Amino acid sequence: MSSPSRPVIGYIVKMFPRLSETFIRNEIQELERQNVPLRIFSLKRPAESKADTVRSPVIYLPDRVYREPIRVARAQLGVLRRYPAGYFRTLAHVLGGRELRSLPRGLRRFCQTCCLIHELNGVRHLHAHFASDPTRLASWARMICGISFSVSTHAKDLFQDARVRSPGLHYKLNAARFVVANSRFSASSLVAALPGHESPARKVITIYNGIDLTVFTRRQLEPTEPLILSVGRLIEKKGFPQLISACGRLAQKGVEFRCEIIGSGPLKPALQEEILRLGLKDVVRLRGERPHAELRPLYERALVFALPCIVAANGDRDILPNVLKEAMAVGVPVVTTQLDGIEELVTHGRSGLLVPPGDTEALASALEVLLEYAPLRQQLATEARQVIEARFNVRKNFAQLRDLLVDAPPANAAREMRALAPSMP
Repeated sequence: MSSPSRPVIGYIVKMFPRLSETFIRNEIQELERQNVPLRIFSLKRPAESKADTVRSPVIYLPDRVYREPIRVARAQLGVLRRYPAGYFRTLAHVLGGRELRSLPRGLRRFCQTCCLIHELNGVRHLHAHFASDPTRLASWARMICGISFSVSTHAKDLFQDARVRSPGLHYKLNAARFVVANSRFSASSLVAALPGHESPARKVITIYNGIDLTVFTRRQLEPTEPLILSVGRLIEKKGFPQLISACGRLAQKGVEFRCEIIGSGPLKPALQEEILRLGLKDVVRLRGERPHAELRPLYERALVFALPCIVAANGDRDILPNVLKEAMAVGVPVVTTQLDGIEELVTHGRSGLLVPPGDTEALASALEVLLEYAPLRQQLATEARQVIEARFNVRKNFAQLRDLLVDAPPANAAREMRALAPSMP
């Protein structure tokens, strides 16, 4: 049971747990350590559930109505009986297709929203991760029953296909009690995109995803093997084709190295083909996905960490990749690219090396310098650790989020419902 000063917070996520979103698990674990009562609502069920990594209950909302018809029917009737005006208002919004063009998908999300409300079980506030379907459910729950909500935004949900300029997104974020951005760059983009709110700069708060410094301690010894490590999904924005090309340049120049890329994704066949084409099969390896717990030993073995991010053709991009922070915390010198957001983490020549996105020659040169010049590696590693300790400490950063979640005034359902008077997008 929660005390009056610590209301239960409902976390809405698309899938929990998810290997590519360990930052959400880290956040939940840290809030649990800080005694915040949580109830996790997941829109999808993972293929292999490992939710025992958190103490909070995880409720998997029905992704397909036909799989749990009795549960869905009970939720519909319960919500209709308790909140008839909000129920019909939101259903009309869904049927009007003004937010989701796919009616079956809209009705599926509406059913999930009703299950969410019916199973709140004492939740006083909702917090959605990603300004996509999780935020849609939170905003629809507010339409129905007046519960307050907040949102943590990231990168794909804002920048892919220019979603940050979407009127529907603006409406939902304006209805949120507060919006968390994970970088100053994202925050400034959000503030510019919320013209309908009287004070968007106060609504949008920058909270960096932090690193547990008790887990990612500074390593004592630098490895002797010239290993370049990279970690990430095998998708366009990570820049792995550029990394493989840079490895080709290093091999042509006779530089001694090995490169291991950890991750899986749709680009794996193309990347494997490029490795073979460049004759790098003996020095560059795609090692597939690894559980997050196995990354720390890999950082220990790496002489250099590389993540040459780019902006994808559809606008998707990385902002502040957690793997960069983890490598920096352990003491691995990093090479990455000059992108807005990333430059809030890495200062060129001080806490890492930055190269222009897509510049294979510059990337190869930066890798060569770090592989061959030990004093620079040590200098960058020392400064990088200090940056992580100062700005990316998980306990300090998520204490700010804790205060926002549990110290906000309780929602006033009548006031919240009156705010729905403007036409919906």
